[in-house]
Amino acid sequence: MSTIDGVSRAKPGFARALALGLVGGYDLKGPRIRLGLLWFVVLLGAVALGPVAVALLMALVCGAAASQTAAAWRRAGRRPNQIAAGIAGLAMPLAAAIGTGALGALCVVLALAAVAAAASDQRRRFPVLSEAGLTLRCGYLVGLAGASLVVIDRLEVWAAVSLVLLVCAYDVGDFIVGTESTNLIEGPIAGIAAVIVMTFAVAVFAFPPFEMTSAWVFGLLAAALCPLGQALSTAVLPDPDSRAPSLRRIDSLVVVGPLWVCALWMYLTS
Repeated sequence: MSTIDGVSRAKPGFARALALGLVGGYDLKGPRIRLGLLWFVVLLGAVALGPVAVALLMALVCGAAASQTAAAWRRAGRRPNQIAAGIAGLAMPLAAAIGTGALGALCVVLALAAVAAAASDQRRRFPVLSEAGLTLRCGYLVGLAGASLVVIDRLEVWAAVSLVLLVCAYDVGDFIVGTESTNLIEGPIAGIAAVIVMTFAVAVFAFPPFEMTSAWVFGLLAAALCPLGQALSTAVLPDPDSRAPSLRRIDSLVVVGPLWVCALWMYLTS
């Protein structure tokens, strides 16, 4: 149960979170299309500049996303440590720029810090491990998404370019068709279709390290996983209506990013 504005509200199950995460979910107030185009240009430029630039950009966005997610839970009556969550989201992409070993070591340190922060909270109403786990839930999810793009850029810059193109294509298709749609599948289907079209371009131009077949394998993987990232990001919030704009900016990367790292590593070392 969560409490919002003094009203007790049951947290939606994963099935409802999935539906609400896939349809609607976009804030129409403000210059959304212009901001989306700006994000695409800045992200693609950072990838072209190298892992350090990607790490700095993703650190800012993921740190904000983690902090906003923790703030949403605090408004709902829980007490994750907002500072610790924000640091986790910010530090993981930066550590990934150093190496995967540094990223792994940081994850251990962050886990211990979250437990210590929860134990020192005198206003805590839930068990220490429960609140520490919630802090890590807010920080790890987005931090790992940002770190994955950094790792991919370190492995192969054109693979990172391909992922950015595919994820942004999904976001465009889902936004244009899915916004204010009453049909649960129109937005995701449009997003998946956009990914398939972009995959064709990646395959035709043979972005390294992909060939025709491998480009389609990785493209279809992105088409399947981008909607799941939206759903998981919705499920990590206390309520599907919780405001976390930075989380929504990168939600389609949440699942596909880490799994692309694994798949790309196996592909490059096979």
